[in-house]
Formats: sequence, C-alpha cells, structure tokens
Amino acid sequence: MAQTTERTAADATATCRYTFDPAKRTDAHLQTTWECPHEAHGDSDYCPFHMSRDERASNDVSAEEIVAQIKENLRSGGVRANEYVGADLPHLSLTYQDIDGGNNHVLNFQYADIEGLDITHGHLEQGLNLRGATVGALEFESATIDGTLDAADLSVERRFSAYETTFREDVTLQDASFHAEVDCDETTFGDDTTFAGATFHGVAHFRNAETTGTSHVLDDNISFADVEFRDDASFRQATFKYVTFENAGFHAESDFEHVEFEGDAQFGDVVFDRMADFDEARFHDDACFKDARFKQLAEFRGVEFNGGSRTTNDDVTFEAATFEDEADFKLARFRFADFKDATFQGAFNLDRAQFDARADCHRIEVGGTAIFERVAFFDGVNFDGSRFEGDVRGVDAEFHGDADFMATTFRSRVRFTEARFLEDASFREATFQDDAVFRGSIFEGEAKHLEENACFDETTFEALADFQSSSFTNGSFKDVTFHDESNFRESEFHNGVEFRVQSGGSADTYVDLTEATIVGGTIVIAAESAVIYDLTKATLGDVRLESEGSDHELLDHFRFCLTDFDHFDFSDHHAYLERNDWNVHDFLGDESSGRYDVEMTSEVVEETYRKAQDSADAVGDTPAMREFEFKRYCYNRKKNLDIVFREYSLNTWGRVKKASSVGLNFFMQLTCGYGNRLPRIAALTFLLPAVFGGLYVLGGPLQTQAGVIWNADQPATTLFEGLYYSYISFSTIGYGDIGPVGWLAKILAASQGMLNGLFFTLLTFTLFKRVLGGN
Repeated sequence: MAQTTERTAADATATCRYTFDPAKRTDAHLQTTWECPHEAHGDSDYCPFHMSRDERASNDVSAEEIVAQIKENLRSGGVRANEYVGADLPHLSLTYQDIDGGNNHVLNFQYADIEGLDITHGHLEQGLNLRGATVGALEFESATIDGTLDAADLSVERRFSAYETTFREDVTLQDASFHAEVDCDETTFGDDTTFAGATFHGVAHFRNAETTGTSHVLDDNISFADVEFRDDASFRQATFKYVTFENAGFHAESDFEHVEFEGDAQFGDVVFDRMADFDEARFHDDACFKDARFKQLAEFRGVEFNGGSRTTNDDVTFEAATFEDEADFKLARFRFADFKDATFQGAFNLDRAQFDARADCHRIEVGGTAIFERVAFFDGVNFDGSRFEGDVRGVDAEFHGDADFMATTFRSRVRFTEARFLEDASFREATFQDDAVFRGSIFEGEAKHLEENACFDETTFEALADFQSSSFTNGSFKDVTFHDESNFRESEFHNGVEFRVQSGGSADTYVDLTEATIVGGTIVIAAESAVIYDLTKATLGDVRLESEGSDHELLDHFRFCLTDFDHFDFSDHHAYLERNDWNVHDFLGDESSGRYDVEMTSEVVEETYRKAQDSADAVGDTPAMREFEFKRYCYNRKKNLDIVFREYSLNTWGRVKKASSVGLNFFMQLTCGYGNRLPRIAALTFLLPAVFGGLYVLGGPLQTQAGVIWNADQPATTLFEGLYYSYISFSTIGYGDIGPVGWLAKILAASQGMLNGLFFTLLTFTLFKRVLGGN
C-alpha cells in the first residue's frame, strides 16, 4: 500500500490522501493514478479503508464499523462511493445481506488486501471488482450476484466457496490464484465466465456446476484455458455450454464423470498428470483433444461424442494426442472421430465402442494391447500407416464401412476372430510380425472388382496366417509373403480369389486350402517360388492356374486329394497332363511330413480321379474324362491288391473275390484300357487270330488239316492256310474245309469262338464310348 507523508496543518483536508499509481504496478490495469474519494478519519490522513491495521486499532476502528460504512456508501448514491482501490480491509461479513444500494456502481476492491469477504446467502445487485486483490477467504455460498464479478489476478489465500451460488453476469477470474480449496459445487454461471490462466493450488470442486453464456463463440462462454490444477479437480455432473480447457494442466486427478458438454468443448494441448476420468460424459457438440497429453489412465467409458451439425469433421478429435497409460473408451459412442497421429503407449480399449460416422486413425501408434472386441464401425475407418506394438484383439469386431489398414505394422499377435468386414477391407502392404488370426471372419465387400474387397496384396506374414473358416466375397493375395504356415481351411471364396504367393524362406511355402471352397479366380505360381497349395477335400470351381516360369511343372504345386472339381477346366493343362501321363495327385510336397489331413492311399487316389473324371465330363472335356477314368481304375486295382495282401481279417472267399476283381481290372486295362483305348482293342481283336494261326502250323498237338510249316513243300501256302483257319474259327464261320487234328488245336479252335464274343464286345463298348463321349 502506497501512503504519502503525514499532513501538515497548512495542507490538511478532509479527503483521504491515499493514491494508487499504476506505474508502480506492472500488472495494474488502471490507466491513470487513482485518488481515494473517501473522507479521512479523525486526525488521520487516511480513510478507515486505507488506514494500516495498526492505525485502525489505535483509532478504535472495528471491522463492524468498516462494514457499516461500506453499506452506508452503497446507499449514498455517490458516483465514487463504492471505490476502495488498494484498501487494507479486515474480514468483511455481508452474510444474509440484501445489498441493493442506491446506485449501480460496482463495488471496486481492486488491488485491495482483504482479510476475508463473506457474502454467504447474500444478494449483491452491484458488480464486484476484485481485480488484483488479495483475499484471505472468499465466501459466496448460496449467494446471488446480479452484477459482474471482475476478479482477474485475484489471490485467495484460504478457502474459496461459491457453493450453490448464482452469478447472473460475466465472471472474470483470469490469472487468479487459489491457494486452498475451491468449492463451486452446484454453482450457476449465467453469463460468460473465465478462469483462464488461473492456478488452483488446492482441491477444486465444480460438481453439478452449470454454465450457460450468451454467445456461440467458444471464448465467450466459460474458459479454463491455461489453468493449472495442482490438486484434484472435479467437474462431475457439471453442465457446460461452450467451454475451453486449452493448454490447461491437471497435476492431480481430474473427474469429468457424467458431465454434459452442450456446446463445443476444447481440451487442446491439455496435460493430465494423473488419471483423467470422463466416464459417461456427453459431448453434444464438437470436442477437441488435439495434442492433449494423458500421463496416466484416461477413462472415457460410456462417453458419447455426438458432435455438432456444422460438419462431420469437427465431432471429436484426438489428433496427435499422447496417452502414456491406458486409454479406455469401452462402450463409448462416436460420430466422426479423429485419432490420427495419436500415440497410445499403454492399452487402447475400444471394447464395444460404436462409431456412427467415419473414424480417422491414420498413423496411430499403440504400444500396449489394442482392444477392438465387439467394436462397431458403421462407416469407414482408416488405420493407414499405423503401428501396433502389443496384441490386437478384434474378436467379433464389425466394420460396416470400408476398413483400411494399408501399410500398418502389427508387431504382436493379431486376432480378428469372427470379425465382420461388410464392405471393402484392405491390408495392402501391412506387416504381421506375429500370428495373425482371422478365423471365422467374414469379408463381404462390395461387388465392384477384386482389389476393393478383401485385399492382402503385398502383405507380409512373418508368423502364422490363420484364415480358417473365413468367408470372402472376393479375396486378393497378390504378392503376399508367408514366412510360416498359412491356414485357409474350410474358407469360402464365393466369387473369386487371386493368389500370387511369394516364398518367405528357404523351405517350401505351404498354403493350406483343405476343405476350402474356391468358386473362381486365379492362382499364379510366381517365378522361382516354391509354393504348395493343399487342396485336400477342397472345392475348386472355375479357377485359372498360371505359371510365370517356375522350375517345376505348374500342377506340381498343387496337392489334389479328394478335391471336388466343380466345373474346373482341365483343358488349359492338357499339354502338361499328357507329358505327365495325366498324373494330378503327385506334387512337390513331402507326404511323410504328417501335415496333411488325408494320406495318399490307393483308395484316396482312386476317389480323387473319380472326382476329376466327373468334373471333366460335366464341362465336356472328353479327353481328360477318359484319361482320369483310366487312372481311376488303375488305382482301384492297386487298392484291391493292398486288400488282398494286407487285409488279414479278410476270409478266403473274400480274398478270392478281390483277387478276381484285380484280375478282371488288369484284363480290362490290358485289352481296352477300360474302354478308353480304342486302337488297342481294335489291334487285339484283329491281330489275335494271327497268333493262333501261327500256332496251328507248328504241328504236334497244335496240328490242323492246313499242314505243318516245317515239312511243307510250300511253307507260305501252309502258313496262309493256318491263318485262314484261325480267322474263320475266331469269326465262328467254320466252313469245314479245314479242321483241327491235334488235341490242343481242338481246344484252341473252340476257345476262339468265345474270344470272338469277348473281344468284339469290348471293341463295340470302346467304340460306342468313343463316339458317344460318355463314361
């Protein structure tokens, strides 16, 4: 307090000589020197308000007298009667007072030093100016302040209470310093309010507080920008219109549970040193947490970010925010959400969260577990360029819009078990460094073109890639790299798939398509790649198989075992099949590895060729159908031979029947190739009698009336006669001009008639089968 020297008798006046020079206070807002308008007290140079405390005591000026003087000044109607700039005041008790003085001039306590000010249950119509003042305790409990409260740079040394207080006009507490507890529970701020730059050293309570304001401009409502909360701060169940906490610092726990943010909410660049609790909060307009920093647990469970109606881009943003501990958004609900460039050093929990509009998660980094279980994205979501250091748990996740994970890195286990990708999903150029599990997932996609459905092009799987029982409308795995097992067992590709797999290591790359269904598409064997496709019990539809110059034959890369060929076209592979004796069951893999569900026994191979035969027949590929039938019966004979020699439980009669079946099978193969070798049966039919004719002219038991070639005068004529006799016997004409003489000749002649029926029947059967093209 600046006081002048004592008055002399010559210059003594009745006016207080106190002046306040703003030039001596760098933080002063006054523009000119202020002079006290009040009368000096008694012989003092100063009024009671500007006396020092010792002087008031020596002049017997009590606190009650000062309060009474203030009330009297309120009623005086003087223009400057309510000015107390720089005053040094005792505790001022105005409890239960209805202060409605004769003028509307603000109670001006700028830069005053007040031991305490208590307006509990009071009513103050005038405004109150405490700018730059220092107050011991400031009590407004249950009071009503009709005028403005201007308390910028205020310092409250003890408790500040505005419990159930109503401030009808603007409240300015900018750069204020609260050194003890602040109680603003159930306080109503009826107009624009600012705590910008304030410091709360003690606990701050704003529970059930309500703010309204009069402007749609964010800065003109309630502001906690640049505020420091050095102890716990609670805003539980408060209601805000437009509020900003930009650049605020919460050094202890902060509680925003059940808060209603009815207008824009700004938390940009806020730092939360301890737990930040926003559980069940409601953001009805746009919310911004850009560049916010959460050093401990950030709880947003059950939060609703509804956004405003201006643009979807401003609903809620956590762009470049940093979460150094767990970020818990369990059961949260979003419209448009922006997390791009955010960093999650702990867990990122979106369990059962719901995104009603697009979610932008470009380039996020998650150090802990990412929990996407039962999350629902009803519009597109973009994780391009993101990095997940911990596990990703996406069980039962739903992606109703496009899901983009392009160039994303997953360093730990990924589980999207039974996830639903209802539109296009892209993992192009992604890297999975640990197991990637998509079991039972559905990739429906849109029927535009293959690349826009389920895309794993140029993706790298360094460990297990598990797509068992997954369902694809279209799938694309072009230039994908599998370093470990790739499991597509029981998966379904309803429209098609493109496989062009790169070998991921020194061993053969194994693509397990056991019991999978591939309706269409293309499988390409890249140059210098050792890739094996296991199609055991799979269903192969209209699929093109291509090679870009592998060291092995194309079909050697495929294990066909009990494969259902559903209109698969073998015609593109006739040249290879002819070179390889129409062998489709041999492949590059090692049958001794034990990795295959079904062993390649003769019975299994027979059934495999039967399925191939049926498919070739269905598409009208007669050459392939014939050859597969031939292979089928060959393995049928091998199967029965195995039974004859290895089935010890078989009785003698059963073993005889199986042996007979083997013999008949061998005869059919030898004679007509199971009806598929017309030249063979034709040659046998027409050349077999010549063999018999050669025997007839050898004499002895084989002698006929044609003579014996060894002692004939004309051997050529004798040979002709023997051949002639053989052919008429074979054809059952039997003119009787030549007959058998030896006993063996008689037996052969009788058997030729039976062979005629057999061989001509086989010839007719083979001929008709060739003409009709059936099986």
